Amino acid sequence: MRKSKLKKGIGVFFDKSKSTSGQRFFGNLYATLHNDLIPLKKSPKVVLFNISVPLSKVLSAKLKGQTVVLRVDSLYFDRLSTNFIRRFIWPFRLILKAGLKYRSLHDPMAYLANFLNQNYTAFIRIWLADYIVYQSEFSQAIHKKFFPKKKSSIIVNGATYSGVYTNKHTVNKRIQLVTIHDDWRPSKRIQDIVRFVVWANEEKNLPMDLTIIGYNGKMPDQTSASVMDSINNSDYIKTLPRFNSFTSSVEDVLKKADLYLTFSYRDACPNAVIEAMSYGIPVVGVASGGLNDIVGNSGVLLPVNDFEDGFYAAHRYENDFPVINYDRLIAAIDNVVENNARFRQYVQERFEQDLDIHVVAERYRAVLLSLL
Repeated sequence: MRKSKLKKGIGVFFDKSKSTSGQRFFGNLYATLHNDLIPLKKSPKVVLFNISVPLSKVLSAKLKGQTVVLRVDSLYFDRLSTNFIRRFIWPFRLILKAGLKYRSLHDPMAYLANFLNQNYTAFIRIWLADYIVYQSEFSQAIHKKFFPKKKSSIIVNGATYSGVYTNKHTVNKRIQLVTIHDDWRPSKRIQDIVRFVVWANEEKNLPMDLTIIGYNGKMPDQTSASVMDSINNSDYIKTLPRFNSFTSSVEDVLKKADLYLTFSYRDACPNAVIEAMSYGIPVVGVASGGLNDIVGNSGVLLPVNDFEDGFYAAHRYENDFPVINYDRLIAAIDNVVENNARFRQYVQERFEQDLDIHVVAERYRAVLLSLL
């Protein structure tokens, strides 16, 4: 190791060409910390990496004797299912099927399946890291099962606040809901949001419009034909195309929305929610994953027990999630709509206290400096 060549200071590895885990947030964090950073070519003592960093970069830092800090979001925790097992070649399929046949073998086989399928890449990086920054209490909890002794802290993601609070905000005659699309993970539950909006309009005659931002015409494999038909043909469901940065049309929808609706299940830190809130929008959803850490009092989240059925759950290969009580959801939406100005004030306060990118960057800076 060449520890003598290290310069006392902090650095951040950021590859702007990537479009992976929390890329918009990590780029914003890098830009905010930029004046405090030592260029990586000068070998700073402490380096922050995102979990999606190439493994070679982490290994290089370790060989130089640098202190590696790793920003970690979630891991994969799919329970065993026929669809999941089909992802593996024949010998592994046979082994994993034992977890379906024998209940006592389910969790060990689910661990093996998730490890082989994706988790091993993150686990290697975490094992090499000297310090972990988790994005929520949920993120820390699911990783502590495997890395109980890793030094860590929790820092929720942030964004630049763009909302303008006014107590004269006028709620539309039709409730304007907005959500941001994810085309590959059923656990984002876009299909369930669509079903709810259809139910509200068709069964309860409640005037609600939903705009799905970032829609690319694709949905997870498990999505029903009726949901696709509703997205494509309902007068009260609109879509905006996929985006890399927030365009004027996206911002216009966010500014006019009454609330952001999310059913996201066991997501460590859904950055899309923070980005939407940065436009002053309160949130209604379920208190799953890291949503509590984000929303606080700036919305209404229905309670849910993420581990009621155990550690492993539906995630990528199934569309089988806890039932949402629509009547309680309607009550939550009515509460936020009727008290919209107050909830928007709460959103602004959440950013002032916790979610503004400068607040978040200062917390990261403090952690990095403490490791010098």
